[in-house]
Amino acid sequence: MKTALKIGSLTALTLLFISIVTFFVLKIRRIDIKYGLKEDSRPFVFLTQTEECLRPQLMQNMGLDNSQKCRCDVIVLSYHKACQSEWNPPHITYLFDKDSSWRTGRNLLYIHATMKGKPRYTYYIITDDDVFLKFNQAASEEMKQLTPLQVFQNWLLEYEPAVGVVDYSGANEAQNVLKNCGIYINNNSTTNPTVYFDPLFNAFHANAVHHIFPLLNQRENVSWWYTLRHVISNVELKFRGQALIFFPISVENSLHRNYPHTLENAQEAWRDYIENVRMQAPGNYANHSLFKEYKKDPIHYVETSRTYCMKVTRHRPIIPFAHFELANDTT
Repeated sequence: MKTALKIGSLTALTLLFISIVTFFVLKIRRIDIKYGLKEDSRPFVFLTQTEECLRPQLMQNMGLDNSQKCRCDVIVLSYHKACQSEWNPPHITYLFDKDSSWRTGRNLLYIHATMKGKPRYTYYIITDDDVFLKFNQAASEEMKQLTPLQVFQNWLLEYEPAVGVVDYSGANEAQNVLKNCGIYINNNSTTNPTVYFDPLFNAFHANAVHHIFPLLNQRENVSWWYTLRHVISNVELKFRGQALIFFPISVENSLHRNYPHTLENAQEAWRDYIENVRMQAPGNYANHSLFKEYKKDPIHYVETSRTYCMKVTRHRPIIPFAHFELANDTT
């Protein structure tokens, strides 16, 4: 009798588990249909660097071990040893370059992901290998029915920013919005334009990535941190108002490796990046006051920019420098 009860309990738990899994699979499938995705569609590619093989924590947190779950392909660049793991699913590709740095590694990943014959992904999600996504107090109960990554991916498809980022504890994004625009960030405010963001987890739209990569850093031997200035300068000056932050999800990182990092002469490097972007602008925009304002004091600009107050427009065409024609976007 006890054995029968035990078997019955196990059967009930098994059925419950199957029901839960089926619920989430169907929910994800409905979302894919909503955004016009085929059943086997992979609109996302993840690009990351690591010492040898993909870290289990990253795979578990984001579900990168399952191409249907993450709706993705994954490209990994190892820099200490080539990954020789026997477990090698077809959606994960390993590269190896023992001489790669943060910048050169990301450039190699970008080149490989966009080379001729590769799929044209909707978003190129570039991430450090030690990140962890989690919901924060701005997340709704409905969001929590899915994983943080799935919610972020759905948000990307729903809003289609040039660059999509999530909350990071050191960025003070909400404070900048409140200070500059008087907008209170709460559960009803999930999305806002941003200017300064950490590079540890960023999603670049296919129409924007080619205007941001390859990354520049002539001073990489001095500091890898300078490269961030190149990224945010490109994004702000080419796609102003289209770098969006999604507040309900936070990202953390656990590892702190040794690499060249200093902020000495960072302003000088930053101004060089701004000038580089200005030289790429069409002639009628090259002398716009925005370049002068940003270049005069980059730190002050990212802290006080009115970009934080710009209106959020879903599926806005992603065209470099087009924001100069939209003088009435700010509130």
